Amino acid sequence: MYALGLLLLGSGAAWLMLHTWVRVEGAFGPEHHPLEAWLMRLHGLLALPALVGVGALLPAHVWPAWRPRLRRTSGVALLSACAALALGGWALYYVADDAVRGWVSVTHWVLGLALPVLLLAHIVGARRERRAGEHAARRPPGL
Repeated sequence: MYALGLLLLGSGAAWLMLHTWVRVEGAFGPEHHPLEAWLMRLHGLLALPALVGVGALLPAHVWPAWRPRLRRTSGVALLSACAALALGGWALYYVADDAVRGWVSVTHWVLGLALPVLLLAHIVGARRERRAGEHAARRPPGL
């Protein structure tokens, strides 16, 4: 999942940089870089196994941590961001309305760039809780 996430982040960020700042000289003047289309195809292709991976995390990771309330806030933030990204990707592909497309696009890439930060906060918080639990378990009774 981490490798897939990095590939998704890389393909999306590369597309965003090319789309925003790079133009090539075409037969009729400046135009978008030809790699943009290939990066978008790769990004869409990688999204499918990422959705399967997130789905696989539900019974293996999310549900077991739900009842004891382990990292629930950051986990819900991560799942919500993933759901919004999936819905936004669908909307970017299928919704033709330019007014909607503009804000969906910005929301999609802002969430996509924020997702690694949300994931890192989730992981760091879990490790911190685990270390605190191990430390408490080693402490002699009565202290």
